[in-house]
Amino acid sequence: MQKLENKFKEVNERLNNDINFIIQAFINFYGTDNSEYIVDKIKDSRVIWYDESSDMNDNIYNHIISSLPKDELDRILKERKKEAFLQSVYIDEFDVLVLPLSYDLTKIIHEINHKIGSHIVSRKPLIQISGISYSVEKNGIIQYDNDLNEAINQKMTLEIIEELKKIGLKVEVMPSWQENLFPVIDSFYSAFKDNLKELNVSGNLLKFRESLGDEYFSQFSQLIFMCGFKARRTISKKEKVDFSDDKINAIDNLVLKMKEYHDSLLQNNGKKSYK
Repeated sequence: MQKLENKFKEVNERLNNDINFIIQAFINFYGTDNSEYIVDKIKDSRVIWYDESSDMNDNIYNHIISSLPKDELDRILKERKKEAFLQSVYIDEFDVLVLPLSYDLTKIIHEINHKIGSHIVSRKPLIQISGISYSVEKNGIIQYDNDLNEAINQKMTLEIIEELKKIGLKVEVMPSWQENLFPVIDSFYSAFKDNLKELNVSGNLLKFRESLGDEYFSQFSQLIFMCGFKARRTISKKEKVDFSDDKINAIDNLVLKMKEYHDSLLQNNGKKSYK
């Protein structure tokens, strides 16, 4: 426990020292018009820190530490399986970041960006929007477009880290599994990057999807789902993830159709935004 407490003091102090740099990097990425939203989302974030290096055992408190009151921490732990607190994640319904005591800034920025894109629509039943994905509570939590959202979030993470570097913060970028999906989401991200940033702030997912054409987006979503399934299976076998040119071309053609539909819709409505 002393080891955890020492690490806890170290990372807490480090995060306190870095937080204004982190906030500024997010503002640089999302734009000054969203400064107030960014500050409100990031400042005074609630964090549960987990130890990546410790050996697993039955007592979760040997692996996590937090400044949250113990009764609240106990309540949160009862709601989720302990595995949820042994990996980097943002838990929307509790507004809690679960971050590594190793202070892996790639993971920290990735999860903070999930917080930026998080919007709770309903608590009973629980309905959440996270960037371009959403989840509903139906005999458990069902997630839609999660792999797509993870890949987009990681692309944003890398760009925010570049902003951090420009400010002067030293960052060692660590690889992540989501990067295996970059070849199949690159064209989508490039075509709709500004809209995706806007979506993270607004949470207006339904309007955004409609602006792409429901049929086109459904086809695109299904293709990415299958690519995500393949990537996870390939990674589990410790093999290299590779997508055929035909698959990438099919996805790029759908992105082109969505872009044409989106631009035509904006032109006809005389608007520059889907808000």
